Amino acid sequence: MPFATQSSLPPNPSVRIFFIGLNILTSAPNNTCKAFVHRTSPGHTLMIETRRKRPGKPDVLMMRLPGPLVPTAADPTNTHGLLIRTAGLAAGQKGVKAYDGTTPSTEGTKLFDSFVLTHILDIPPGPVSPGGGQPSILIDHGVFYTADKVPMHPPQLTAQLVKKTAPGTPPKVIDLAEIPTIVGANIYLDPQVSGQKVTLLWRQNGQDVHLDLTPSPNFTYEIYVINEPLFEDDAAGGPTHDEFEEYFGILPQAPQNQQYKLVINGTIPDRGTTRAPCMSILLGE
Repeated sequence: MPFATQSSLPPNPSVRIFFIGLNILTSAPNNTCKAFVHRTSPGHTLMIETRRKRPGKPDVLMMRLPGPLVPTAADPTNTHGLLIRTAGLAAGQKGVKAYDGTTPSTEGTKLFDSFVLTHILDIPPGPVSPGGGQPSILIDHGVFYTADKVPMHPPQLTAQLVKKTAPGTPPKVIDLAEIPTIVGANIYLDPQVSGQKVTLLWRQNGQDVHLDLTPSPNFTYEIYVINEPLFEDDAAGGPTHDEFEEYFGILPQAPQNQQYKLVINGTIPDRGTTRAPCMSILLGE
């Protein structure tokens, strides 16, 4: 089931969610979004944080959840480790949508600027393996978009997707003008409407817990789902890792001749893991 689309992405949401690092997002039944957190990639560490953002003041750190996720009893399917639920909306308002970029936004660009595997591969990649991507995260409301991209600056910085082919066959090459790195989702609530809130539900230290985020005109919230190396020292000159290769490791039905490598020439600026940006991607539309 593809994402429904929305032409606008207004500023000033009550809650922003950012997916950073090795996460695969896909639309799911009942107009929801599922995020598979890659749990088998060496050197990648999951950390989920929720912050209250106060203008002119330091953030209030409301929760920190180190990975790996474990199933929460709040999920009857026993496959999700974090539920992000929105309550108090009027009938027909609830559900996830993809921002299509029709009306320009200061928040980001259209969702499908991010890497979409069904756009890149000739054959559908198939499902994410449960052992590689579950427990997952389920979001039942929000407008999804591409929150950050790294532009290329030839010849100092270039990037290509290079398709693996049979020996002796020229590889298929896709030149990239930019590398999309972060997928975002905005949730809009009205502080004047009683009962509107976002609730996070998860299991921590053997107990099921939850956190309510209620809207206010004085602050907003940001949720970070970060699944990338804690630190990579560029000066050390150690080996780099290829993110696309990591993704195919949990997509067992993707044929070998459909797989790509991300080849970067130059240094990606403004990233904690500069030699190999860990980008979140989409399984399909």
